[in-house]
Amino acid sequence: MTFATFIGHASINAQTIQGTVTGSDTEPVEFATVVLQTTDSVYVNSTITDSEGKFQLPVKSPDYRLIVQHLLYETFEKNYSDEYELTIEMVEKENMLDEIVVKGERPFVRLIDGKMTYDMPVLLSGKVVSNAYESILQLPGVREQDGALALAGANSVTVIINGRAMTMPQENLVAALKTYPADILQSAEIMYSAPPQYHIRGAAINLVLKGDTADGKLQGQLNTDYTQKHYANHTSGISILLPTPKMNVDLIYAFNSNRSISRIDLYSNHLYDGAVHPIEQFNRGNRKSNEHHVRLGLDYNPADNSNLNITYTSQITTGIDNNESSNGTFSHSNTHKGNIAPVQMHNILAEYTLGFGLKTGIEHTSYRNQADQHFRETSVGKEDEFRSESAQNIGRYRFFADQSHALASEWTLNYGGQYMYATDKSSQCYRSLTGRDMSVLDVNSTLKEYTANAYMGFEKSFGQRLSATASLMGEYYKIGDFDEWTLFPALEMSYFVSPSQIMQLSFSSDKVYPAYWEMHGATSYLNGYAELHGNPQLKPFKDYEAQFNYMLKSKYILTVFYNYRDGYSVQLPYQATDRLVLIYKTTNFDYKQTVGANLILPFNIGKTVNSRLTLAGFYDKVKSAHFHDSSFTNDHVVFYAQSDNTVNISSRPNIKMEVSGAYISKNIQGPAELTALWYVNAGLKWTFYHDMAELRLKGSDLFNSSTPDMIMKYNSQNLRMNMIPDSRAVSLSFTFKLGGYDKKHKEIDASRFGTR
Repeated sequence: MTFATFIGHASINAQTIQGTVTGSDTEPVEFATVVLQTTDSVYVNSTITDSEGKFQLPVKSPDYRLIVQHLLYETFEKNYSDEYELTIEMVEKENMLDEIVVKGERPFVRLIDGKMTYDMPVLLSGKVVSNAYESILQLPGVREQDGALALAGANSVTVIINGRAMTMPQENLVAALKTYPADILQSAEIMYSAPPQYHIRGAAINLVLKGDTADGKLQGQLNTDYTQKHYANHTSGISILLPTPKMNVDLIYAFNSNRSISRIDLYSNHLYDGAVHPIEQFNRGNRKSNEHHVRLGLDYNPADNSNLNITYTSQITTGIDNNESSNGTFSHSNTHKGNIAPVQMHNILAEYTLGFGLKTGIEHTSYRNQADQHFRETSVGKEDEFRSESAQNIGRYRFFADQSHALASEWTLNYGGQYMYATDKSSQCYRSLTGRDMSVLDVNSTLKEYTANAYMGFEKSFGQRLSATASLMGEYYKIGDFDEWTLFPALEMSYFVSPSQIMQLSFSSDKVYPAYWEMHGATSYLNGYAELHGNPQLKPFKDYEAQFNYMLKSKYILTVFYNYRDGYSVQLPYQATDRLVLIYKTTNFDYKQTVGANLILPFNIGKTVNSRLTLAGFYDKVKSAHFHDSSFTNDHVVFYAQSDNTVNISSRPNIKMEVSGAYISKNIQGPAELTALWYVNAGLKWTFYHDMAELRLKGSDLFNSSTPDMIMKYNSQNLRMNMIPDSRAVSLSFTFKLGGYDKKHKEIDASRFGTR
């Protein structure tokens, strides 16, 4: 047999067993141990059933044996041949006495195939959450930071669904996840070093959705949410799924009516022309917009182990109306921004998986944004007025292919690659209403971007205790006159010291690319004192991360981590030295490094209170030798603590209460310092009408204390920005469930789209 023939034979035999374990009453059996053996009783793999009695196991031969064990049931044992969709009915032990009550504690976390896996229905039990985004925030080690998801020990984290990447800008990602009902989530898998076949690098959270019944019945859910901050916000949505034995069709539509305020008090001691100019500006703004989210998906299974997925996604924003006034000792200005046409993002993905393990696909994304600005300065001696129009038109294509082979001696070979081509046509034109020439600020340019990468990796189990996954990816990147070859190594190793002690070591590398608009060099006026500048010299930076996880008794988790960002970039204000203007600009630093530890301690108080305490501490250091016309080195030690508590007020009626709070000590951002912050949340959830309806009342950041101020004092820079928060919110939401859910959604990669 040739090597190629052997590879093909091995890959054809690589399958996945999907099964459900029930009792004689058809109720699911949770935490049953499922052991996979060869037909001659050689151990291959094992797992545990989830809250719905479901399990999955990879099998490399069509002939195998399954053993299912549970304390309350007779051991089940059976040989199978070429069967991969199983329903196993277990028989209750006859010698079980009614007087004996066996009490056990649910595993908090399980390590499955190198992934820290959480049973979401169990984790969310009693939690006052209404959507998938709020559900993700319930995962241990996950929190919200600056409007983005943050994972303890990782610089950034990517959310994927059923193994498909969600690579879209954070604000769009949050809006999309808020349209997904929490009830669709079956489990969540945290990976600190995601396998390369996901086409993401670094940390990831994989949301695994519940399976459908495939009985042809229309299923769905209606949800609505009203949130009161300074202004009222409203969200409504509908999710529909039509499952059949061969094909599933799903539709999600959501409408968000958003309105918010921004309030910043700026105190700037601006050094210019040998003198310090005290400047006080008080900025007040309000923003309005309407968002429409539509997703239409088709899943078709033409044959066993083959799948065709076509997904269309659109996000359309209308009614944009942003206003800001800035009044103080330096300027009296008013700015209005709106949209000339709706902001539109359309994406279509076609992906096909063949029975022998090959997955290939093509994706196209189109993004269009046309906006206008009307600026007016009324200070005596500085009178000015102009209009500007900006436009961004992006088209991007992606092609990818992945292959996996199950080899001898429990080796798995993975390889594949992808190619992306993008064009960005952006412009910004100014028209003065006072007769001055502003043509020097006009921008009209086209960027062409090429990215190609290929990877190879392996997975291997060394006995029953040690497993490892490693890969190496090579990537070529070109945009404009900049091009670069980069290698990205990744490693993840898991070691089972004992059934109650697990250790895991992860290493990953990545490259972070700037937004397209930032690289055009355009200038935008925020108010009479502040300007936003692009940076054509901005470069992507490299990200290296290492984490060590120690899990004790499937619930206590210690994470020790080290992160290094070479050429790190961030947008920060800077007091210009050649004129009185505050410039916001994204620049590359020399590096940023972080070292620290995170500890998760779940516990119960009596029989009614379920609690979790998270403690973290880390050391941050950042350095730049060329920050505008100066340099800096800044470092600080940060402490973080969070407490989450769920109280079972009543089982009938089903009423749960949730109280949580957190504290973060002062931190740094480049040369600036961020003040400490804290928050307290509380909520009630009432589940009724045969568990098909939920009514939730929640208060977030009850003391309006979760927004930090920024202080920048170094060299010639001296300013303070007091951020007046609008984070206190009271929300009332209602959900009515019509059935189950199961769809695999892929979000749009638009992380670098949009004007500022």
